[in-house]
Amino acid sequence: MSILNKLSAKFRVDVKAKASTIDEIRALQAFSDINIPNEYLEIIKEGSEFEINVDNERYIRIWGATGCVEMNEAYSIQEYIPKSLAIADDEGGNALIYVIVDNSLKLCKVAFNDLDVDELQEISSSLEDLLVNEVGIEVVKVY
Repeated sequence: MSILNKLSAKFRVDVKAKASTIDEIRALQAFSDINIPNEYLEIIKEGSEFEINVDNERYIRIWGATGCVEMNEAYSIQEYIPKSLAIADDEGGNALIYVIVDNSLKLCKVAFNDLDVDELQEISSSLEDLLVNEVGIEVVKVY
């Protein structure tokens, strides 16, 4: 079961596009230099370009597989932040990014115009911690 079925009451899916295909997911996995967490893969098998309302204050948009590759390539994310994969944005100039820090996977936020390891803001240990347990919601709500 996807974490979208267990969302906290502070999150609401308002928009959802078609799911990523198996071929698109394989292309994303081939592109990524980190093991993509199953939580994200399960989400994009359900849909893509999710617009998720955050506590009626802002939105985060979770990209599908193709959008994920396109955005990471367009912003050269891995060149600036090794061992990472941007998976979403906050429609306010920031990326939500999986990154390996000290051998642990973290979900972080970073501005597209300031892509640097030193500028990462840790949100939580996972997308599930954010969307289900509200860990890091205050980081996501800030522009």
